[in-house]
Amino acid sequence: MNRAPRHRAWTVLALACAAAGPGCNQFGSRQRLEEGRRTIQALRSENDRLKDQLLTLRNENQDLSERAVDDARRVAALAETVEHYRSSIHAYQAERDELKDSFRTLRDSLPSAVRSALADSDRRVVLDDREPAETPPEPAPAVRAERRKPVPTEHDAPPPPSDGWSPAR
Repeated sequence: MNRAPRHRAWTVLALACAAAGPGCNQFGSRQRLEEGRRTIQALRSENDRLKDQLLTLRNENQDLSERAVDDARRVAALAETVEHYRSSIHAYQAERDELKDSFRTLRDSLPSAVRSALADSDRRVVLDDREPAETPPEPAPAVRAERRKPVPTEHDAPPPPSDGWSPAR
């Protein structure tokens, strides 16, 4: 039952276009249709290109985020290692200071005869940053002997050339 009103509407539209003249029958020129098709094709290709670019950027973003997580793990591990080394160095420094104080205490508790014997034997250990009262003279630099290539002797010289063919030695 709905066919009759639709049929009438198309009929009225066709009659109105026919009555309006020859320009009404053409809803758009061929040039405009071709231009529209070209625009649609350009937009579709642009859309495809943008989709490809989006996929590329998503993959790159995913790779960079995984890399950032790996780098964060490495940084945390390195920070832990640095802290371990730092505490180890502080412990060694504290132990060194403790041994230095113990040695000074031991040295100061020795009788004066032993201390003077140690001082006379040039085995004195200076723990202070101060210069000792007497500085020993610096030794003269050693003169290096000139190096020469050895001269071959009769026994080291190659055999004299022979006349003719001889087997290899």
